[in-house]
Amino acid sequence: MFDWRKLQVFLKVYEAKSFSQAAKELFLSQPTVTIHIKELEEQLGVNLFERTTRNVVPTKAGHILYQYGVKLWQLWSGLEKELLSHKDPESGRVEVGASTIPGETILPSLIKEFKSLYPKVQVYLKVTDTQDVIEKVANGEYELGVVGAEIPHKNLVFIKCCEDEIVLIAPKHFEKSEISLDELPKIPLIAREPGSGTWKTALNKLKDKGIYPSELNIVAEMSSTSAVKSGVKVGIGLGFVSKRAIDLELALGLIKLVKIKDFEIKRQFYMVHLKKKRFSPPSEIFYNFLMESLAKRA
Repeated sequence: MFDWRKLQVFLKVYEAKSFSQAAKELFLSQPTVTIHIKELEEQLGVNLFERTTRNVVPTKAGHILYQYGVKLWQLWSGLEKELLSHKDPESGRVEVGASTIPGETILPSLIKEFKSLYPKVQVYLKVTDTQDVIEKVANGEYELGVVGAEIPHKNLVFIKCCEDEIVLIAPKHFEKSEISLDELPKIPLIAREPGSGTWKTALNKLKDKGIYPSELNIVAEMSSTSAVKSGVKVGIGLGFVSKRAIDLELALGLIKLVKIKDFEIKRQFYMVHLKKKRFSPPSEIFYNFLMESLAKRA
């Protein structure tokens, strides 16, 4: 049977070009590293290194083994992690993608609560825009996503999990606290990047009222809620943001809400995953925890 530890030692010697340095990095003695390499060479029937007084130089066979060995080690490490999660469902790794608002205002506190219940599960939260999260869930990079808009995809399931409100914010000295829809096209607006769920939702609601993107006075485009808030504070323009994201700024009087008469923007947040996806055990535990916790907060 192949000894994966010997492959790990070989890869480290190849990269370090030194038996002694590889031994230090692997917390082994140098004689142990030498024995591992010798036994691997005997098993494969080839010399892997040319030993000189100063350097360790890979042979042609050594170069070939390294090219394949890196891929084999990655596969083996991934397999070990997958099997570990099945041996102990309450351990392992969960990778979650989230758009800005759920990623910054909802999930952190829930992850803290989850970790208190399942301390051995590692949760990796990647915050980006809605479009990017959906694409990475579709290609299997994330097992689960939480996003601010539903973008139809034949391989994905979207499940409503909680509600949000999108509001219009202005610099603190903006002269009005309420405007009409007819006034909106005359007001300078800060847009979000095309992948933003917040911006897509706002534009769709405005279209329903007969106001199209080409009619808006877009003065800047920014790639995050934080950037929009900063742009509003310094007076570049007004912006549509989640109400969940502005508690601190409102409390400190840094910005103000501007109501649009007879118009409001409500939206859903969605959990998204592959239709035929079988969650790993820790991901299934995390998914069920999120669904239950968000249902309680609804």
